[in-house]
Amino acid sequence: MKPHINKNRLEEYVIENPSFKLYEKNDYIELHFFPNTPEAQAHFPDGERVEHVMYGEIIDDDIYFYKFETNSSLGKTETEILDDDPIMEWLKYI
Repeated sequence: MKPHINKNRLEEYVIENPSFKLYEKNDYIELHFFPNTPEAQAHFPDGERVEHVMYGEIIDDDIYFYKFETNSSLGKTETEILDDDPIMEWLKYI
């Protein structure tokens, strides 16, 4: 099963965390965020911010994520999200 989260729970999290933005169009979601922790900043290429975008589909009251994109000074990379992808573990803590 693709990584997922309850839509209302994610919306509440985004409201409380200004580095996250949520865009909804029909049954699809884009979650944009800029990591801003000191641990993340140490890995920024050229010391510039990195934007992450997660793409998901709304099914019932849950969002199932299927693609992860990174935009940085090095360019754009896209990764299809696999079932139980370890990079998505953070969703369990929201």
